[in-house]
Amino acid sequence: MKSIRLGLISFGYIGKIHSIAYRSIPLALSQPQGKVEMAALLRSRLDTEQEAMDEAGFALCTTSMDEFFAQPLDLVDICSPNNLHLEHASRALKSGAAVYCEKPLARNLDEACQLVDLAEKAGALTQVAFTMRWIPAMRQMKAFIEAGEVGEVFHFRGQLFHGSYIDPNRPMSWRLRRAQSGGGAFMDLGAHLVDMAMYLLGDVLIVRAKMRTFISERSTAKGSQQKEAVDVDDWALCTLEMKSGATGSLEVTRMAAGASEASGFEVYGSKGALIYREHDPLRVDYFSVRRGEWIRGPGDVPPVDGERPIEQVWPSSKYSLGGFVNAHLAAQVDFLLNIQENKPSQVDFRTAAKVQEVLEAAFLSAERGGELYRLE
Repeated sequence: MKSIRLGLISFGYIGKIHSIAYRSIPLALSQPQGKVEMAALLRSRLDTEQEAMDEAGFALCTTSMDEFFAQPLDLVDICSPNNLHLEHASRALKSGAAVYCEKPLARNLDEACQLVDLAEKAGALTQVAFTMRWIPAMRQMKAFIEAGEVGEVFHFRGQLFHGSYIDPNRPMSWRLRRAQSGGGAFMDLGAHLVDMAMYLLGDVLIVRAKMRTFISERSTAKGSQQKEAVDVDDWALCTLEMKSGATGSLEVTRMAAGASEASGFEVYGSKGALIYREHDPLRVDYFSVRRGEWIRGPGDVPPVDGERPIEQVWPSSKYSLGGFVNAHLAAQVDFLLNIQENKPSQVDFRTAAKVQEVLEAAFLSAERGGELYRLE
């Protein structure tokens, strides 16, 4: 199996998660699905976290983009803030590498479309880290729906609650500045739920949203008395009508007391219901109208056509790294295999741009008092 030379951009929280996942592949999977060489790391400074960088095993750590892209890289993984995705992904695509990018793809739809055009002109393999697609319970939901076990889908509900910004003394960060992030909780968390709705139920037709900012200003830095206005949402509620006719709601917040990561997704149809809860990523709950009972687990339905078997990329319970890292590892391994096979990803830049279109419509709707937006 060919060794894939990886270049990672940014080494903040999510960059470390990606690094843990790459380094764990030979240990977490019984049959490792891709060999990764930690070839280069690009970050804004090198005078901190030296031990962590050493442990990650990068052959080169640099602050120079030119030096970074001078390396012979097969894959560039982008973990930088949203406002840098366009610059970093553009440069990566021009280098000829495959590109893996954290979600959302960009700050807005225009930037996302630029990246789609660049990727398709370059003929590059791309993937965006919508990692919920690789959660086994989500795969099971998709399989039940595809097999017709839910019947006609009437309505659905998704939620993703964090408590990460409920402390009013937490200072500003790039995630709280629209110029850098493109949006708040709905951009950060809602992107996952929009992707899940589209993965399970198809394209979106109508978008309507409400958003709130509960803490309107924060300290510019820890311990500083200087304040800065927060111009992104802390909470959002978005209703979607799918082209299939199914209607549902997505609710996200970073202001949920006691919630480290509380997520769930529910689908209700004419023949049954499906419920996923983040505390059990391995099994979905399925209610059969015909049988009049709940069933837990994958059920007797065929796997989704065209998708890699989840056991090929998801660590077994004995080697679990926790649901969050497992999902990242599975998504990354799937893309590594796509690179080996020269196979397009199910969630490439074009798919991610469709998510971006819904995000943008939601922000416009909220700014205009909940106005309906129709996507053609």
